[in-house]
Amino acid sequence: MLDIFFLSYNEPFADDNFEILQMFAPNAKRVQGIKGIFEAHQECARQSKTSHFYVIDADSIIEEEFTFKFTPSPDRFVYETIPETECVFVWRSRNPINDLLYGYGGAKLFPKKKLLEAEHWNVDMTTTIGATFVPKFQISNTTAFNTDPFNTWKSAFRECTKLASAIIPNGDNTDNEYRLNVWCERGAKRNYGEFCLLGARQGRDFGERYKDKPRILGKINDFDWLREVFESHAS
Repeated sequence: MLDIFFLSYNEPFADDNFEILQMFAPNAKRVQGIKGIFEAHQECARQSKTSHFYVIDADSIIEEEFTFKFTPSPDRFVYETIPETECVFVWRSRNPINDLLYGYGGAKLFPKKKLLEAEHWNVDMTTTIGATFVPKFQISNTTAFNTDPFNTWKSAFRECTKLASAIIPNGDNTDNEYRLNVWCERGAKRNYGEFCLLGARQGRDFGERYKDKPRILGKINDFDWLREVFESHAS
C-alpha cells in the first residue's frame, strides 16, 4: 500500500478527523505544523517511502467506502500518452454547506519525484507542479471546513478566488462558473453558512480583480494575510 499522510495546521477538529482516518488506514502518518502549503506537501514527499503517496487534509472526514488501493501504473495511460505514474490524482469531496461534489478538498495522490523536484507552484498545488492533473470521480470524504467563522470564510475565499480568476490550467470554465455561483448563493442556513457566503463573494471579487496578477493571487496561500483580511472586513 502507498503511504498516506494526514496534513494539519491548527485545524479545530484535526485530532478527531485523524482518528477517523486511522480506522480505515491504520498506517496513516500525520504531518503537522509546517507553515506553507508547498512546504508541507514537500515534507510529506520527503517522508514518503513509496513512489507515490496520498494526502488527506485535516478538515477531511473520510468516507467509509473509500479505500486507498489505487496505485498508478506505468503501463496504464491517461489522455492516451501520459503514464499514470506521471500524474496527480484528485478524488471528489462533499461540501457540507452547498452540497457541491467535486475535487475541492478531496483526497490527493502525488508522485513523490515530481513533487520533490518542483521548485515553485502557481496558487493551486495539484495543477502546477509539473504533473498532469487527473480527476477521479469516487467520493473520498466530506470537507468539513465549516468549524468556526474564520476557517469557513477562509476556505470559501480561497476556493472562489481560484474559480473566479480561472487560475487553474486547463480548467473547465463552464463548470467553474456554475460552482462559483453555487458557492456564492447556497447554504446560508447551514452551520456558519453566512461566513461561507461572505468569503465566497469576497473571493470572487478578489479573483476577478486580480485574475491577471498571479503574485497577488498567491496571497490566498498566506494564512496570516487571510487572518488580517478576515478580521478587517469579515467580522
